Amino acid sequence: MFRKSIPILFAILNGVVLLSCSQNNIKKATAKEDISFMVSVLKSSLTQQYFDKKKATDLVQKLTEMEQQKMFEGVSDSAATEMVTNMLRKETNDKHFNVIAYPKIPSIQNDKPQPKLSSAGISRFKILKNNIGYIKWDLCIANEDAFKEIRRVLDSLSGCDKLIFDISENPGGDGASSAFINQFLYRDKSYQTLLKKKCTGEQDWKQSEVIFNYTNGPTFFDNPIYIITSDKTFSAAEYFAFTAKELKRATIIGKTTAGAGNPGSSVSVALPNSDMFFWMFIPNCQIVTRDGHSIKGIGVKPDVTLKGVNLLNETLEYVLK
Repeated sequence: MFRKSIPILFAILNGVVLLSCSQNNIKKATAKEDISFMVSVLKSSLTQQYFDKKKATDLVQKLTEMEQQKMFEGVSDSAATEMVTNMLRKETNDKHFNVIAYPKIPSIQNDKPQPKLSSAGISRFKILKNNIGYIKWDLCIANEDAFKEIRRVLDSLSGCDKLIFDISENPGGDGASSAFINQFLYRDKSYQTLLKKKCTGEQDWKQSEVIFNYTNGPTFFDNPIYIITSDKTFSAAEYFAFTAKELKRATIIGKTTAGAGNPGSSVSVALPNSDMFFWMFIPNCQIVTRDGHSIKGIGVKPDVTLKGVNLLNETLEYVLK
């Protein structure tokens, strides 16, 4: 439903751009105008997209009250989006809610270089001592190239006795990637019906897991599996660990995951005369297990909690014991 509203929104914005470009001496939007625009678009998006219609109405009212109380007076775009994000997460207990302000022309920053990811979102894989396979999986990507790369990685580790999936820095992405991997880890296909999903405008729950049933490829049905998690493990990556824990297929090691349990979609918007963009992510589906369990606001608690900073070394120590 929300996806249909995006072209309409941008059509309106484009109309403004065309109209504004015909005028001379365009005045730059102030932070106050930016924030007012952001709140207006957010209210509309919540009404159209959020799966809980009653709660969406409450959230829109909260935003109106924030405006009436002049909470955005004299604050920057970034400060306003932080206030709004905190309110949305507090009211819904859902960390997937996010509103961010960022400049149209990004500043040059000397950030530390990010790891190079493969087409499957895997930054590295190798065979460790004692014939333990290790996969550092940093982003959930699902397409034909990603599936081919996943097969290549699993093929290269097919002779390993044990397997470690490190998703401690995985922010999520497309959950179909987990479904593709799972077919090589589970002999019993009941994992495919563990999770059910209901999205905005839908009356009935439906199966959440994408079904893959490859008849060839490496299998790890009898191999011990270990999954490293942290509070940076988010969204679709959490469900990979959640499914494994619910079905007792793997040992979860590390720290409790973020608890971003409801998938959604995002949109970027901006006033034509502004230097800032606003990026918004709003959940449009809810996911629970057959028994009604959810990770929203809770996350996946590890079977073995680690407190150190080198999660891989600690995991290896545990596995080798």
